[in-house]
Amino acid sequence: MLAVLLLHLVAAVVAPVLVRGWGRNAFLALAVVPATGFAWVLTRLRTVAEGGEVTESVPWVPALDLDVALRLDALSLTFALLVTGVGALVLLYCARYFEPDDEGSARFAGNLTAFAGSMLGLVLADDLLMLYVFWELTTVFSYLLIGGAGTKLAARRAASQALILTTAGGLAMLIGLIMLGRPAAATCCRRSSPTPAAARSW
Repeated sequence: MLAVLLLHLVAAVVAPVLVRGWGRNAFLALAVVPATGFAWVLTRLRTVAEGGEVTESVPWVPALDLDVALRLDALSLTFALLVTGVGALVLLYCARYFEPDDEGSARFAGNLTAFAGSMLGLVLADDLLMLYVFWELTTVFSYLLIGGAGTKLAARRAASQALILTTAGGLAMLIGLIMLGRPAAATCCRRSSPTPAAARSW
């Protein structure tokens, strides 16, 4: 799962270079990235259909016990298929939507690929912190996608409205995560602290 997300990241970085070199046909190559994610999710369909789960965890900040935790279960598989499938179709459509000499296509290609990867990370996240990080990434890239090149006033206004709404949703999510985390931290501390009898025995 992490490899698929990293593939989106690499594709988003090189997308502007590909578009400048290959023109709008670069969108056809970029569509392979979410299509690969779609195919990978399909290979795990039988495992999930039988009630299993696919999990992956990579240490991120060991000192703080933070991991990049990902999970593919029945619900996340459904949304992962939707995200990767629609992402591939949109990139294929862009290959003929843009004019050959459209100046904004390179920037759009990178933002769209990064947005697709952020959405995939959002549905696969198995950690509250990772969920919040991917949510904020979708906020940033949706703002860049809607705003386009920033030359049209209507696009800038729409992007600003979208940014305000998604940022407000992110703040509400952050407050909820803090409210959920405080009782869990208190419970953990109570379990890890020694009992009075044990303390006296020390």
